[in-house]
Amino acid sequence: MDARKPLRQRDFLLLFIGQTTSMAGDAPAMLAITFVVLGLGGSPAALGAVLAARFVPLTGLLLLGGVLADRFPRRELMIVSDATRAVAQAVLAVLFLSGTAQLWQVVVLQAIYGGAEALFKPALGGILPQLVPAASLRAANALVALSSNLFRVLGPALGAVLIAAAGPGAAVITDAATFAVSAIALLGVRRPAAIECVAREPLMIALRTGWREVRSRTWLWASIANFTVFGAVAMPAVLVLGPQVAQRDLGGPDGWAVIMATFAAGAVAGSAVALRIALARPAAACAALLAVAAARPGMLVSGLGLPAVGAYSALSGAAVSMAMVYWRTLLQERIPLAVLSRVRSIDDFGSTLLTPVAYLVMGQLPGYLGLRTGMVAMAAVAVAASLATVAVPAVRRAASEPEVTAQCLSA
Repeated sequence: MDARKPLRQRDFLLLFIGQTTSMAGDAPAMLAITFVVLGLGGSPAALGAVLAARFVPLTGLLLLGGVLADRFPRRELMIVSDATRAVAQAVLAVLFLSGTAQLWQVVVLQAIYGGAEALFKPALGGILPQLVPAASLRAANALVALSSNLFRVLGPALGAVLIAAAGPGAAVITDAATFAVSAIALLGVRRPAAIECVAREPLMIALRTGWREVRSRTWLWASIANFTVFGAVAMPAVLVLGPQVAQRDLGGPDGWAVIMATFAAGAVAGSAVALRIALARPAAACAALLAVAAARPGMLVSGLGLPAVGAYSALSGAAVSMAMVYWRTLLQERIPLAVLSRVRSIDDFGSTLLTPVAYLVMGQLPGYLGLRTGMVAMAAVAVAASLATVAVPAVRRAASEPEVTAQCLSA
């Protein structure tokens, strides 16, 4: 597939420019917020509260965001989300630059940010089929993922330079400006056709319609269940317990930096691979790719040394990135556009539902099982869930081709 084909679509190009610009500001801003909170005398618990303030509204409002994105024009919701986040970050930057920031203000503004993001994600998942032809969906998803993963690699370094040169306030005001650029770019997108063929249901009925669409497809709910296990077991094990393993066996902070950098670099490579290679059975491939990534906690405690662990981290990053591109494309190909954002929000909600609890529980795991045994156990659970998903006949049969030709739900 010609990687440039989606970029020749004017509306997608504008969306891509806006997304790439806004993602460029995210990592530097988060780095700045982290250091300001710690500089305010905040403990790790205070920093956790700030992170939770963004994460909890995001998760809690995702389902509502999916309903709204299927009911109202997605472009307009994305513009509102970008504008809200631009204002929230601008206010935060003013507080940082004036030296008057207090912890509660940071928490409130990050909660506003998270709530606005809950509007954006389902709308983004649903708008791509309205902007590019079906044959270009995988390339469009891969390009968005590629730019996102690239800035996960470059963002922390850019943030460190910007904070050192101009202070944390500058990093946050830059983030606000990038959201403004994204909103302006979206204003240039020709308004995609609205979904006119579905009656506007009351909120709860609309949400139940989304759940019905998920339940009616075994390949869909089985895969979401697998993502839920992966998000509750494999990733928290790496992020919570991985630094302890690195401190003990893999060179401390420098070793952990290598592990995280190789994962991010692998994610960039995986996006590029997904851009070029199509798969006939993407649902099964996604589960198999997650099985590769799910083994990462066990690899960290394998005793094979930093080069091998770093190489496997790169492989895991590639596997996760490829799985996400193929999965998002599959949803866009096989779910009616009229309910796509609701299904996407249920998918994201399931993937993150247990993550906050997992972060709390995972820290207690070494006290019960030991660090090495606990990591191996978490890897085994996550790998088993992925392999069980591959074994589901409906997952193996789910092909990369449109399930519906209409954009609307059947009566």
